[in-house]
Amino acid sequence: MTTMVHRVGQIAARDLGALSAFRSLPSWTLRPDGDDVYWLKVTLSDEEIFRKLPLLGRWIADADGKLTREGNRVPEALLPLDGWQSLATLLPIAPPQRSSPGMPPPAVGFHLEPDDAGHPASALLCRFEDFAAWASTALSPRIECLRFACCEDGRVIVAGAPLPPLPGAGFHRVGRLWLPCGWQLPDHVWPELLEEILGLGRNRMSLLHPDGSHEDLDEENLIPASRPAVRSSNYA
Repeated sequence: MTTMVHRVGQIAARDLGALSAFRSLPSWTLRPDGDDVYWLKVTLSDEEIFRKLPLLGRWIADADGKLTREGNRVPEALLPLDGWQSLATLLPIAPPQRSSPGMPPPAVGFHLEPDDAGHPASALLCRFEDFAAWASTALSPRIECLRFACCEDGRVIVAGAPLPPLPGAGFHRVGRLWLPCGWQLPDHVWPELLEEILGLGRNRMSLLHPDGSHEDLDEENLIPASRPAVRSSNYA
């Protein structure tokens, strides 16, 4: 009787971002197989996650390294012995570069998926110019239920409820992550693990974007909104 040792798959280079959330797992390893394809090897205990990955093919590896394609009974190849590297080595994370008091430039990471759950926005990313114009005429109680942080490129993140009726991108909060409304994390990406990978401490948050980029934000940079505070934050 064949004893299963590993689950093995092939993944296209363009889909490697789907593995970003698992960099911290030493048992997950990759091996290049040409320019556009990689072998992926995981432990049997990660079977549930493995099935959700965008793989080109799936195999079972036995103790002798024989590969049997999923659904078949006869081995068709041998598992390569050398050339395996950890995900952390092949998919390194570059620490964010801070260049503004609110948010640093975006860094490429992972990709979100469309979501029709209809989560209400609890934060808004918009132009500071629009926010300042709105705050100059809005009633004080309407402004003071909000917090905001500015970016040097003329944007501002506004958090609270109700949000100002301004053009921009709405976000809903999941732990220390802000997800754009209408988008969700893939099933194989756990929010807690992603927070760890992004290096988010207790007071640090990250805004995720549909194109796979993200921007980090220290929560202490979200200051209480008031008409004087907005006027003094001249980033427009």
